[in-house]
Amino acid sequence: MKRRIAVGVVSLALCLGGLVFTQAGAATKTVRASGGSVSFIATVRNSKICEWSSSPKIAGFNITVTCSSGRVSRSARFNVNATTQVKRYTITLTAKGATTGVTRWTVNEAGRVPPTTTTTATTPSSGYYVSLGDSYAAGISGVSGSSSSDVGGYATQVVTDLAPNHELTLENFGCSGASTTSMMTIVGCSNYIDYPGSVTYPTMTQLAAAISFIDAHRGQIGLITITIGGNDLIQGATYASIAANIAKISKQLRAAAGESVPIIGLSYPDPDLAEWLSGPSGVAIAEASVTTFQQVLYPAWEAAYASSNATFVDIAAATGAYTPFTQLVNDPTYGEIPYAVSQLCMLTGDCANNVNVHPTPAGYTLIAQQIVLAYLKLVS
Repeated sequence: MKRRIAVGVVSLALCLGGLVFTQAGAATKTVRASGGSVSFIATVRNSKICEWSSSPKIAGFNITVTCSSGRVSRSARFNVNATTQVKRYTITLTAKGATTGVTRWTVNEAGRVPPTTTTTATTPSSGYYVSLGDSYAAGISGVSGSSSSDVGGYATQVVTDLAPNHELTLENFGCSGASTTSMMTIVGCSNYIDYPGSVTYPTMTQLAAAISFIDAHRGQIGLITITIGGNDLIQGATYASIAANIAKISKQLRAAAGESVPIIGLSYPDPDLAEWLSGPSGVAIAEASVTTFQQVLYPAWEAAYASSNATFVDIAAATGAYTPFTQLVNDPTYGEIPYAVSQLCMLTGDCANNVNVHPTPAGYTLIAQQIVLAYLKLVS
């Protein structure tokens, strides 16, 4: 996929033994000893300034931004806890306006489990994770000279984050450059990359190869994800044809997998938000893109996936793309810019290189978290 396409608290908690998600309104979160990202979301009213702070201080987290009324959010990255003791952090949001409101969260980072010679018998669920799609599914990096931390993109992270309670073996059919049409009609993947879990299919289309694998492993498929449609937009396909193809693809996958297998379809971050950085004309493009993605394009994709009882996860929403442009932050690279634009710049390579809309390691982590959240909800 290449640029460009024209057009209370809900939180994540990571803990030892897999991912656990707190309920809305929870004030305490946990993070596993190996670290991870946690999002903090709150609603403010009639405010002018929002101050985010952490104690002990988390590098790069403390910030003061302008805000008004509505939802505000911020993510913190917790490093590895090498000790065996729980580390406790306090995250504070102070919203100042006619009155001052304070929201606090407590984050407990688990301590490292010391080595032991005693083993405990467990019976984790297991199966195959079938990933389909384009360069996002394949794991192409949004950072020049990608590091090993993002090789394989979100799919490999999903496998890691779900273990050990859900042991999934990745079979990644993703192919850079794929569209909804080529997935059903083009044999093989000319842009194959040998990432962990990647699958070759020289005599079949991507969809046919995935279905063949599913048929050969009936009763063993634990999860299917699909990220497709971005290249269709770049190629000028109509919105209606993309949604129709998504419906066809998900219908065939559902027929092969059966009714009980979780199928999750994904959208993309909004790449046109980066146009905001180019001046007034770019601001208009960015504003129009938000309307298109939020109100037209992605609702159609959600309906297409729902036609086969597949779950849709709007990654644009997860990145904060629909946050009003009046919510500003002091971005370390671009200065005072809308929160939605700053998030895009952090989560993809689009702002630094406007032909690379692929996720950064942080972006792939966010996508993996959204998949895990949806998956655990479906299997609970």
